[in-house]
Amino acid sequence: MTSAGGFVRARRAAASVGIVLALGATFAGPINTAAAQDSRAKRAPAQGAGSAQAITAQMNNAIAATRSGKIDAGYAQLTAALDAADRLDDAQFVMGQYYQATATLRAVKRDDLAEKLFARALQGKAAAQSPPGNADVLLSYAILISDHARIAEAVPLYMKAIGAYNAYWGEGSEESLIANDKLAVALSANGSAASATNLGRHNFELSEKALGPDHRTTWKLANNYADMLREIGAPAKALELDLFAIEKRARHYGENHLNTLVTVNNAGQDFLNLGRFDDARRCFRRHRAIATVLAPKDPSFAGQADAWLFYTDMLAAGDAAMAAPDLERLEAIVANEENFADFLRIKAAGLAAAKREQRGELDAGMRLRETALAISTRAFTAQHPVSFEIKLGIATALIAVDPNRALQSFTALDREMFDWMKREVGTSGDRAVAEAIRAPADHLLFAFGRFATGAGSAVAQPAFASAVLRWKSLGGGDATALRRLETEVAGKDEETAALLRTALRLNGEKQELFSSGNIDDWARSVWQRQDAAEKALTRRLDAIGMRPPRDPLRPAQLLAGDEAVVNYFITRQWKADRQSKQPLAATVLYAIVETAQSAPRVVDLGDPGRMVDTGVRTEIARLRTARATAPDLDARPLDARGRFQNLRERLFAPLEPLLKDKTALYVVPDGFLFAVPFSLLPDADGGLLEDRFTIRMLTSPDALIAIHGREKLDRTGAMLLAGGIEYGQPGPMPLPGTRTEIEAIAKLARARGAPVEMLSGRGVSESTLREAISKARIAHLATHGFYHDSTASGLDTLWQSGIVLSGAGDSRFPLRDDGDGYLYAFELMDWDLSGLDLLVLSACETGRGDESFVSGLRGLPTALGIAGARRALLTLWPVADEGTANFTVRFYEHLADGLTYSDALRQTRRDARDGKVAGAGDSSVWAAFVLFEG
Repeated sequence: MTSAGGFVRARRAAASVGIVLALGATFAGPINTAAAQDSRAKRAPAQGAGSAQAITAQMNNAIAATRSGKIDAGYAQLTAALDAADRLDDAQFVMGQYYQATATLRAVKRDDLAEKLFARALQGKAAAQSPPGNADVLLSYAILISDHARIAEAVPLYMKAIGAYNAYWGEGSEESLIANDKLAVALSANGSAASATNLGRHNFELSEKALGPDHRTTWKLANNYADMLREIGAPAKALELDLFAIEKRARHYGENHLNTLVTVNNAGQDFLNLGRFDDARRCFRRHRAIATVLAPKDPSFAGQADAWLFYTDMLAAGDAAMAAPDLERLEAIVANEENFADFLRIKAAGLAAAKREQRGELDAGMRLRETALAISTRAFTAQHPVSFEIKLGIATALIAVDPNRALQSFTALDREMFDWMKREVGTSGDRAVAEAIRAPADHLLFAFGRFATGAGSAVAQPAFASAVLRWKSLGGGDATALRRLETEVAGKDEETAALLRTALRLNGEKQELFSSGNIDDWARSVWQRQDAAEKALTRRLDAIGMRPPRDPLRPAQLLAGDEAVVNYFITRQWKADRQSKQPLAATVLYAIVETAQSAPRVVDLGDPGRMVDTGVRTEIARLRTARATAPDLDARPLDARGRFQNLRERLFAPLEPLLKDKTALYVVPDGFLFAVPFSLLPDADGGLLEDRFTIRMLTSPDALIAIHGREKLDRTGAMLLAGGIEYGQPGPMPLPGTRTEIEAIAKLARARGAPVEMLSGRGVSESTLREAISKARIAHLATHGFYHDSTASGLDTLWQSGIVLSGAGDSRFPLRDDGDGYLYAFELMDWDLSGLDLLVLSACETGRGDESFVSGLRGLPTALGIAGARRALLTLWPVADEGTANFTVRFYEHLADGLTYSDALRQTRRDARDGKVAGAGDSSVWAAFVLFEG
């Protein structure tokens, strides 16, 4: 909330802003810091010479004329005064006159004339001398440009201004912090919510450190940061900041002060968004009491408090019918632009629309929703979480009126939100912000899925299936097109194929880094490499006259007649308080089944939280803790099948009618399903599901594009083997069986004439492994793997999962260090594994990760996918040393016999179940291995 007119009523249009905040500014010219010369004392225009005094008087007259309405005459006088100032040898005085002149023109709403003077000021000789006044002029110019929705032009000006403030007053100075805050507010108003929120957090934390928690600028930045959090739907975090600001402002300014009123109102909105109606009323009553004292200054404050209190009462009534007078009063708030804040008017319109629709007055409800959208588009942007929520309400309301129009609205919103979301998540700089930004999309997909399996099933299922293809990876059509092109040119034009692979790999790494909050020098270097790779690819495609395909690609186009894709997808509906222990209000798991013969079918499988029952959880827990070296009679396959019977009934049985004539299934998991051993799912006839189907696990539907490329062992392809590794002292437990394992595999490879490189002992460092793996077609690493739940530590999951190499000692805080003996997923993500046909991590828990609300699963599978690994054989839980060695050797024997990678794994499992693989007969061994493709 602001002091003028309630809330900001900025007229903005969304703009795509790069990651300038994270990468830092590139200034057009150097800042002459020596020119500051105790610049804190030079904020006011210089006085002294008679000519300067005369120009000051001339300028004051020009300002008076302009403010009195004589715009043309006033502007002529302003330019005359500036002409005279330009002739003086006092750069700071000159820039001060430009600052005053432009401020005057902005005050009389002549931004066109102000912009001319800004451009003139920055081109003059005074600006070239880099006086401190440059900072004020640059900042004012940036604010003008961003006020007119030209944020892409404004950002470089903001960054130059911030650079000047930093040079003269220091990075943590009040001046610099306020300039940064102006940029954050402008980004937020122009739809760059993630970058704005990230910068708002940075500003507040820096102010607390540099100025202290008792400085008024710190409170101001807390207030504005809270505004940004509230707009992206993070009221619990916003409330913490608002309560902090209330305490500080009330103590400093007093209770009955406008700044106290503003923050009290904000806290009321936080409580309202959290559903804490009594606390909201308490804040709005306090607002009302302050407003009564301030009434002589602005009587509208009391009316705003009354409106918020009334809205709170109406919202708290829930689904109860609303009396006609109350409904009319609610709609009067919507219509009163002058006296009520835009955010209140938007909220009132949404509530009134729902009540009109409840009365059967659908047209009236739709008009109110459209009014709310018009207010939001003007006050924020069309591409903003607030606007998206309104558009979702419109699409949902249309279901009862016209399912075809509803489908058009859902589809349009899906595409609009996806483009915005892809940019925002990739520039958030904070995973919590990324997930808050993702929440509106979750609500869209939740409603879209309900529509597709309910009233709109006849028309909406293909559209929802298309949306799921995009949202699961946030890759979108561009990434799919590049993958298709790489597959087409591979083996024919390796220069272009290599550029395509590099662009895809670095784009995935950049997005992961920036959405996770790890914005450091390394992240910046990745961004620079990614930008260079895209430019190199563009030049190459231009040179050969080639373009990525533009037509959308569906999985069905890549399937044979006996194949099907089962794409699982979880939709979520969030509670207002996403920081609570149970933040989800509802979840639904869908299976989207695609075949070559029919349109996509969407099957509602219900609440995924109820899918994994106690028996399944117990079995998975047992498998994760067991390190069996001999069969366990209590866990023989028949018993395991019995425990997984309910999971099969819930996860797979509803799909059976769509899969009657299929023999091969491509399964794309989501969330917790990545941890489900599909090889243990029983079939209806008493066997296992994979006895009836060839089941291939894909990390994304895009993997189908190249699924049949290089899917058999290259008999002469180079193989890299690492095992028998010497760890540090103290360090991880030695694994003597791994040396035997890689020697047996090497014997098989050499027998077919394949070159083999073996690394063992102390010679398996990160740098050695990285160089060696770039030359191999198959890499097999037999060592310890690790995965730790990131909840307790707070560390990113990609720093909590990885593999162990030579010299590794006791656990320590993870670092990007080639010599520490730990290859973390975050480090592995930057490797180029695109030359591998297969990567085998013969280690524990390499297939695990944390469920992510942004990208499905985060862990080693994420890192390997980004690095470009075509296939990875991983494990879901700790596996016995002997059983692992024998299992993997048998796997390679089947590959040498000519089986595909997926068939070789399937046959090895059968051999183990039949007792043909020593030490691997227990399901804790053979079911642990999963081949992720893509």
